[in-house]
Amino acid sequence: MNALLSVVQLLVSLFFILLGIFALRAWLHERNPSSGWLALAVGSLGAVSLLGRVQTSLSPPLLTELIGDFDIGLILLSAYALLRFRGTFIPLRPTTHAAVVALLLVTETLSIATRLTAGPSARSGIPVWLQQVVVIELVAAWGLCVLDPIIRFAWASRNRPAVQRARLRSLSIGFALLVLVFLVAGAAPALARNPVVQLGTQLMALLSVPFIYASLSPPIWLRRSWRERESEALRLAVRDLLLFSPSRQVLAERALEWAQRLVGADAAMIADSDGSALAAHGVWPESVKGLLHDLEREPAGRIVRLTDAQQPGSAMILPLPLDAGTGALIVLSGPYTPYFGSDELTWLSGYATSITAALDRAILTERIAALERTKTEFLNLASHELRGPITLVRGYLDMLANGSLGAVSKELRRVLPALQIKADEMNSLIEQMIEAARLEEGRLELHPVETDLRELARRAVDVIAPLTNKEHALKVETPAQAVRATVDPERVSTILANLLSNAIKYSPRGGEIRCAVTREDGMAVVEVTDQGVGIAPEEMDKLFTRFGRIPNQETRHIGGTGLGLYLSRQLARMQGGDVTVRSIPGKGSTFRFAVPLTP
Repeated sequence: MNALLSVVQLLVSLFFILLGIFALRAWLHERNPSSGWLALAVGSLGAVSLLGRVQTSLSPPLLTELIGDFDIGLILLSAYALLRFRGTFIPLRPTTHAAVVALLLVTETLSIATRLTAGPSARSGIPVWLQQVVVIELVAAWGLCVLDPIIRFAWASRNRPAVQRARLRSLSIGFALLVLVFLVAGAAPALARNPVVQLGTQLMALLSVPFIYASLSPPIWLRRSWRERESEALRLAVRDLLLFSPSRQVLAERALEWAQRLVGADAAMIADSDGSALAAHGVWPESVKGLLHDLEREPAGRIVRLTDAQQPGSAMILPLPLDAGTGALIVLSGPYTPYFGSDELTWLSGYATSITAALDRAILTERIAALERTKTEFLNLASHELRGPITLVRGYLDMLANGSLGAVSKELRRVLPALQIKADEMNSLIEQMIEAARLEEGRLELHPVETDLRELARRAVDVIAPLTNKEHALKVETPAQAVRATVDPERVSTILANLLSNAIKYSPRGGEIRCAVTREDGMAVVEVTDQGVGIAPEEMDKLFTRFGRIPNQETRHIGGTGLGLYLSRQLARMQGGDVTVRSIPGKGSTFRFAVPLTP
C-alpha cells in the first residue's frame, strides 16, 4: 500500500508540475489577463507539488518549515488567482476583492504564527485546538475562493458553444476534485492519515489533472469530439444559409453565429468587399481594420497574434473571394477560447467557402427580387395606363357598329368586326396584366358561388368563337346533369377563355378544338383539346411561368404576354384546383382545368 501511495503521490507531483508548464505556455501564447491568472492558479499548484517533493528530501527543520509556509502561501495564491481569473469575465466588487485579500493574508499570517508546517517539537507550546481552527480556516478560505469560480463557470457553460462549454466544465470539475481533497485533509486530519484515505485523495488529485489540462490546452482530437455534434448541426445550417436567408445582412448574421460556435470564438466579423462590416459580434469594426489591411498584402487564411492591449489574444483571418471583390471572415479568441490551431483554420476555411457562395447567391437573389418587383410595377403601371385608351376605342367601335355615330360605309362595316375582335384581344391582354399584378401584390380577391361549369364552358365558347376561322371546328361536350362547383365564375371564365384562345392561336393549320365538361373522382373537369403544334417535354417547365413563352418556327408570329397560362394555373389553385397539360409535339395538346365538385 505504501509503495502504491508513493507512486501515486509522485505521479500527482509530476503531472501538476507539467500542468504548471502548460499553463505558463498558454499564457505566453495568448498574453491576456485571463490566461495569466489561470496560469498563475495552476502554476501555483504545480509549484506546491514541486516544493513538496523538495521538502521531503530536506533535513533542517527550519528550512523545512520555511518551505512549508511558502507552500501554504502558494496554495492561497492559487485560490486568489482562480478568483481573479473569474473576475476577468464577471468583475469582482472592490469591497469583495479587499475582503478576500484580507482573509487570505490573515490566514497566511495565522498559519505562520501557529507554525502549522513545523515539526511536533516546535509546536509543543501552541494549543492543538488553535492549530485545528487555523487549519479549518485555511481550508475554508481556499475553498470559498475556489468554489465561487467553480459554480459560476459551471453555470455560465450552459449557453456557450460546445468547445467553450466543455472547457469551462472541465475547469470546474478539475478544481471541484481538488476542493474535495482539501476538505478531507483539513476537516478530518485524523482520517486523512489513513493510507486508504490518502490513496483515495491522491487519486482524486490525479483525476483532476486531465480535466484542468483539457481546460488549458485541449488537443485536436478532444476539440473535434467536443464540436462533433455541432458540426452535424452546422451542415444543416449551411444548407439553410444557402437556401433560406432573405438578405445578405441576415445571412451574414447567421453565418457569424455558426463561425463562432464552430471554433468557440468570443468575437467575430464578416467584412464586405469594400471593407464595411456586414455583421459583427463582440467587436468594433474599427478595431480590426489593421487585419483587413494585412489580408490585402497576404490574401491567404492564417492565424495572427493580436497586440492590442484592449483585445489581446489571437485571430483567424480568412478571405472571402466574392464576385465584387475580396471580403473577410475574422474570428477572435477570447478568455474561454482554446488555442486557434491548424485544425480550427481548416474547419473555418471550408466554412468560409460556403459563406462566400451564400453571400454571392444572396446578391443574385436580391437582384432577381428587384427585377420581379420592377416587372410587377411595370405591369401595374402599363395595364392601368392602357386600360383607359382601349376602353375608349372599344366604346367608339361599338357605337360605330350599332349606328350611334351615323351611317357607316360598306368598307368600314366590312372591317369593323375585325377591329372589334382585335380591340377585345387587347382588352383581354390588359386584364391579364392587371390580374397578374394583383396576384403578385396579394390583392386578388375571389367571390366564390355555386356554379354549373357547363354554363361557364358554353359561355366561354360563345365568346371565343369569333376568333376562329373556317379551318377550325369548335365543339362543346357537356353531360346531361349539372356539374356544380363552388368557384368564382368570373375567374373561371378567364381561365377557360385563356385555354380556348391558346388552342386557337397554337393551331395555325386549323383542326378540331373540343371543350369537354366531365366529372372525375370528385372533381369538376373542363378539358380543352386541340390538334395544333403541341409542346416538347423539355419545354413543359416554362409553360406555366410568368412571361413564359415557347417560340418556334410555327408560333414565332403569335402575340401574347406569356401571362395567360401562369394566371390560369394560379387562379385555379386559389380555388382548390389546378391546370395541367398533356401534349405530343406535332399532334396537339389537352389542357385540363379541375376544381372540387360541390358536395
